[in-house]
Amino acid sequence: MDEVIVELRVVQPETAVDIRLRARLAHPAAQVCCLIVVWPAGSSERIFEASDFYEGLRCFRRVVEAEGYRVLCQGARPNVHPSPMGRDAGGLKAYALAAGEPGCQEDLVSIFDSVDDIASVGTVEHQDAFLDRHRELLLARAR
Repeated sequence: MDEVIVELRVVQPETAVDIRLRARLAHPAAQVCCLIVVWPAGSSERIFEASDFYEGLRCFRRVVEAEGYRVLCQGARPNVHPSPMGRDAGGLKAYALAAGEPGCQEDLVSIFDSVDDIASVGTVEHQDAFLDRHRELLLARAR
């Protein structure tokens, strides 16, 4: 994969700070995906390495969320999660899941696509809680 540039919007709701960033996506080696971004704005580049880009985005989000910011992209919505096969393909696409329902092709989103409403995104912890609930509902449905 050639290096790709994505735009990220980072917002701090309490102060109305709205920052636009460019991030680079690189895949320098097998099993390593890198989200490379200047954070905080105006400082040095930081590299967030992970097994896929979805997890790299989550690593970046953990840093900015600790500072009171939210990333306004599809991959930050609580109900967005890639499938295992999607993760093997780099994690750039993920399903926007309905709780307890299996994902389908129409539910696929690009994780770095922007969203406008801060109310539609959550923290990494919100995402984990949704996924736990989603899995419980899927198991209950299968019984």
